[in-house]
Amino acid sequence: MRDLFKQTVRPEAQLHPRFCLLRDRAEFEPARGLVSKLHSTEIRHMRPDYFQYLQGRNFDSALFELFLLALFKAAGHRVDYRHDVPALLLTKANVAAAVDAFTVGTPVIGVEPQVASPQWVASKPQLHGLGGILFQSLHQRRWRVPHADGLPFVLAIQDFDHGRAHGAPSALLHFLFGGLGRSKELGDLFPDGFFGHQEAEHVSGVLFCNDATITKFNRLGQEEHGANAARMLRHGACLSEDGDTSKLASFAYEVGQRGAQREQWNEGTVLIHNPFALHPLSPDWLGASAEMKCKDGRTTECVAHGFHPLSSTTELLRQDTPAWWVDERKRLLEQEQAAHPQA
Repeated sequence: MRDLFKQTVRPEAQLHPRFCLLRDRAEFEPARGLVSKLHSTEIRHMRPDYFQYLQGRNFDSALFELFLLALFKAAGHRVDYRHDVPALLLTKANVAAAVDAFTVGTPVIGVEPQVASPQWVASKPQLHGLGGILFQSLHQRRWRVPHADGLPFVLAIQDFDHGRAHGAPSALLHFLFGGLGRSKELGDLFPDGFFGHQEAEHVSGVLFCNDATITKFNRLGQEEHGANAARMLRHGACLSEDGDTSKLASFAYEVGQRGAQREQWNEGTVLIHNPFALHPLSPDWLGASAEMKCKDGRTTECVAHGFHPLSSTTELLRQDTPAWWVDERKRLLEQEQAAHPQA
């Protein structure tokens, strides 16, 4: 059996730089172990060409699809990954759906983009590549391919461009729904929105994500395998535990040191439902950690399922970093977050 990282299928000069980063850096040992495990147990027989996909220019897309496969498996789906487009076919509770996956932008090597979920107040649109990808997918009409025909159809997007800005996801909502609040009639609300565009009724929803990164795999690999190549501190902002989407809380912890509480694949993902969908998805079926839909024809409503981060930063520390230093760093992070609470 081939090893994803020990055997290459193309010359060294043709390998993707982020693949080389993942392969060569000692602190990414947990991510390598997890990627290799998922490949050997989940997709090796379905996608024999995954070696070329991951190691070449499509590295980001290959990693995103592996992330989605793990997310959907954790949500209880049976996943078919044998087709190029749409990338994944899901089945659960006698319901099937097709998921087409896209990445937007380019991550900065060695820097983790923060998770930023769509906010529930629309702002001015900042579309750029994101809007272009959505309309491109609409014109391709991939819901018409035989294995997806008649199924709910989801566009899953990993957004690298807007990973550090909270305004961009709000702009995504503005782009999808149009100008909220202009009319009491739902049909008049979205003349400029993507969901109101001709043929967009075939899109059941948009799954937004910007955490399908090497760092995400590294944290989960650390928790699963107890690797000791590095220590990791994760901190940021999240929705409050009482489910009130208008209030935010903060978090800080050392990866792998939270006992039974472990990071989930879906953390930070948001499913945005299309109010005009021909084949709507039932709530909580897909497996996102939060879902958004139009409420009363004027506003969007968000429902979160469990821990839902809005921003996340992971600090890599040397494996031999003293415990007292890690504890002090956590104390300072908690002190800083308490002094500047999220509004």
